[in-house]
Amino acid sequence: MTLDRFIRPPADVVRTHSENGMIDQMSIVIDAPPQLLWDLVTDITGMGRWSPENRRGRWLDNGQTPRTGAWFLGFNRIGPVMWVTPCEVTAVEPLEHFEFQVHIVGPRWGYRLEPDPLGTLVTEYREWPYTSGFHRLLRWSGPLGRPRDNHALNGIPQTLRALKAYAESHS
Repeated sequence: MTLDRFIRPPADVVRTHSENGMIDQMSIVIDAPPQLLWDLVTDITGMGRWSPENRRGRWLDNGQTPRTGAWFLGFNRIGPVMWVTPCEVTAVEPLEHFEFQVHIVGPRWGYRLEPDPLGTLVTEYREWPYTSGFHRLLRWSGPLGRPRDNHALNGIPQTLRALKAYAESHS
């Protein structure tokens, strides 16, 4: 893990602001069918295959398929620090949109899939409501919170590139 990922936000992630919060997102075209990509981004048990921070997930009910209102635990790690986050699935539009909210800290993470002449356009995003406690803490902490935010932002292109490599080698 390089220190650069804590010092600078990635150039390919776009941050926009709305009256409710901020959204960070990046899109990439993957030469794979939407069904494969849908299966990969909604398989929270296998997210650790491409995420630099998430190691795996575990559904908290008997269902193993994403549905709005389903809960799972995300097992995460940065270096020696490990933690678990309870998450709730907030949007499921098969083959188009999957989103979940991390309840302790407040952001929503999601994936949008769109057909593209070269495969599928995949957008990963993180939406921070201004009202979330963690967003307020990051804003209040100023330069102290920036390294954590930059690390998360650098995870977006890293996740998408790893997802691309995996999907294109398995389609």
